[in-house]
Amino acid sequence: MKPIFVISACLLLLILSGCVTSTKINQSIDSERHQQQLSDLTHWKIKGRLAFKSEQEKVSAYMNWQQHENQFDLQLNTFIGTNILKMRSDDNFAKLEVDDQTFTDSDPNSLILKVTGWNIPVEKLGLWVKGQHTAKDNVIYDEYGLVSQLEAKCKKCVPWTLTYSDYKKVDMLWLPHAIQLTNTQNIANQIKIKISSWQKM
Repeated sequence: MKPIFVISACLLLLILSGCVTSTKINQSIDSERHQQQLSDLTHWKIKGRLAFKSEQEKVSAYMNWQQHENQFDLQLNTFIGTNILKMRSDDNFAKLEVDDQTFTDSDPNSLILKVTGWNIPVEKLGLWVKGQHTAKDNVIYDEYGLVSQLEAKCKKCVPWTLTYSDYKKVDMLWLPHAIQLTNTQNIANQIKIKISSWQKM
């Protein structure tokens, strides 16, 4: 494992074991209208923390994600600010910068897996972090009409189950601030995302 991927174990434990607050909403919402609002949200950025776990390693990092329609920019840093990786991707091209080297591929999921060994479904994260689902997904809503669990169904990704919590209203739109992803083909492969700030652009 490269030295740059050796991140603080304490920070990892903090993320993986951190408590999430309950949904801060006291009335039901229109789930269909809410999903349409999420679909209309195409320019945004988030800051937070990401913890990745597999059978081989555990990694934690501060995360910055910026989305412009189908293009995203992802940056992961250590807790002291050292860059772990930078990735930019659109519909046809993905570029990954790691350890002062640049790698490219047409598939961002394959690229990050090939270079780092991390199975992170970056291609779909821009959709999933909003709590947005597709018509093919299996979805469970909470008592307020917000997505609490999503079993993703897509051709180009392995099956993932996502659990959502800590919804907060951002500019009149309810958005999740705590997300857990579990690879249903290998439950040792898990990702936890704690979002500290959402910003519409």
